[in-house]
Amino acid sequence: MDTRVGETVLMRHLINKFALLTLATAALFTAAGCSSMKNGPMTAVTPVTPVETQRVGSVYLLRGFIGIFSTGIDNLGSRIDKEGVHAQVFQEAQWSQLADEIVAKYKGQPNHEPIVLIGHSYGADGVVKISRKVRDAGVKVDLVVTLDPVTPPKVPNNIGLVYNLYQSSALDNLPFLRGIPLKPDDDAQTVALRNMNIRKDRTDLLEPGLDHFNIEKKKKVQDDIIAQVLTVCQPRQQWAMARASRTIAEATAKPSTPAIATPAASVTPVVATATPVAAKPTEPAAQLANASLLPDSDAAKKPAEKKPEPTPAASTATPAKNTTLLKASAE
Repeated sequence: MDTRVGETVLMRHLINKFALLTLATAALFTAAGCSSMKNGPMTAVTPVTPVETQRVGSVYLLRGFIGIFSTGIDNLGSRIDKEGVHAQVFQEAQWSQLADEIVAKYKGQPNHEPIVLIGHSYGADGVVKISRKVRDAGVKVDLVVTLDPVTPPKVPNNIGLVYNLYQSSALDNLPFLRGIPLKPDDDAQTVALRNMNIRKDRTDLLEPGLDHFNIEKKKKVQDDIIAQVLTVCQPRQQWAMARASRTIAEATAKPSTPAIATPAASVTPVVATATPVAAKPTEPAAQLANASLLPDSDAAKKPAEKKPEPTPAASTATPAKNTTLLKASAE
């Protein structure tokens, strides 16, 4: 029981100390007009970068809580920009607005240049939130880099590669000042998710005094992140050639459907057919025709019968004059 009470007291002490330190630092930086607390301009969001930039793609970086502990993000953004990649830093509180701007400018642009999101601490949580929000609009994110995410949501399925660098510590049970591994969404199990604990998996990046407040400031960590960015944001000409080759390959792989010509309406010609009227054969011809129907032997043996010519009938009419004379003689 005493141990649990001691842990609770220690936790409250750390929380109070962190809150006081945050307020004091915020007041100090506000009075000094610290650039790490300024909002990033939304006009910097663009799906197509100027041709003057050596490489394609845009990198949008989010600082941590109110920006005061993430000055290394500003330095990282400047280094990426010097590598010829368009980069812009934003405040963590701008994550939702930034997501809306990305949707407004990238939606419906299938050939847009690569999108890279980088965040530290609560800014790391923010870039995962941005990815989830733009996913609903059908926008793909090519690379997400998170440094010590604190309370991140699950990774969505619209990201090409998720590169998470974090460090385990005694404060991992607290919802701040920690770094934890990311988990994929249920439908994002195939997303390339690389969770790397610097203290175990990437000891090559480990430096003395490394903690949650300076992980984004360490040169080794920044060098590793820049290498990932340059892999995605290729030289402009190289990217254009790769995209053209991909377009040709997709067009070749897709079977073409031959056009089917629609036949013209066929007109069936009307042929006038007259029923022939058979000529009535003469009597001899009829006899020959009937004879041809008989077997050959019978037809050859039986000659055609000759029909006797008709004898004209004797006139029975007696002129009336002759009848009168005969009657007189009889008397």
